[in-house]
Amino acid sequence: MKLRTTACLFILVVFLACSNCSWFRVKQTQRIPASEQALPAKTASLEDLIQGINQHSQKIQALKLTVIYQLTGGSINSGEISKYRETDGFVLARRPSWIRLIGQAFKVKVFDMVSDGNQFRIYVPPKNTFILGRNDQEIKGRKDVPINLRPQHIFQALIIDPVSTDNDGNMRVLEEDQEGKHKYYVLSIIGPAKQGVGPLRRKIWVDRFDLRLVRQKLYDEGRMVSDISYREFKDFEGGDYPSVIDFTRPQEDYSLRVRISKAVMNETLRDEQFVLEQPDGTELVDLTQNPKIK
Repeated sequence: MKLRTTACLFILVVFLACSNCSWFRVKQTQRIPASEQALPAKTASLEDLIQGINQHSQKIQALKLTVIYQLTGGSINSGEISKYRETDGFVLARRPSWIRLIGQAFKVKVFDMVSDGNQFRIYVPPKNTFILGRNDQEIKGRKDVPINLRPQHIFQALIIDPVSTDNDGNMRVLEEDQEGKHKYYVLSIIGPAKQGVGPLRRKIWVDRFDLRLVRQKLYDEGRMVSDISYREFKDFEGGDYPSVIDFTRPQEDYSLRVRISKAVMNETLRDEQFVLEQPDGTELVDLTQNPKIK
């Protein structure tokens, strides 16, 4: 009996000793640095999130921005990617849907774009071209005329639409997600169902660390038309606003980064600041003739 007890104790000691050996270890614990641990996450209801998004939307009625544009054309889908030189510029935007964008290289204007929500006008001095089009028409890309990048796309990215609270038949679905140390609420807006199927219209990501809207995707009958992200928020004149906005337009096959160095919110912008007439001697490209409507 004594011999058996001694043998059991010996086996137990050997087991405990070997459990510290790497070849015998069944569990490894690694301490995650504090800088890489998940950020604290606030809690909000669906109603709270919609209210916060709408408050952020309503507080911006006009924008005056000094920016740098970085345009990338093409994608892995087209098999070709073209990165264009960074361009200094300015943006004027005013609800409900007015926007004007000017781009300059070495203080020489390289484009001037205007949209009133219905039509857009684009003047391209290097090509001596003036383009007229409608926002609701389908336009195929052309190598001779730069029409992929259109002003209403940028308006959608800069001034966020509110989330309707009306009983409009849309479904609102809330889920949670996490990427790295950031936790998110993801709000999906789904259109009224037809034969049990509703089209996805919009997805909104809210960072649970500070409940800021940091990303949104826009859809047309379930087809993604714009993927927009917001980061590096700063306290500009008039309030908090992202200093970097990235968005991708997969249907038009381009992406754009807008870096904002100066922002003024809700300054009064006059109607004449959004007027762009065709300069004398320029070639007119009128896309409104027999357009294919979306």
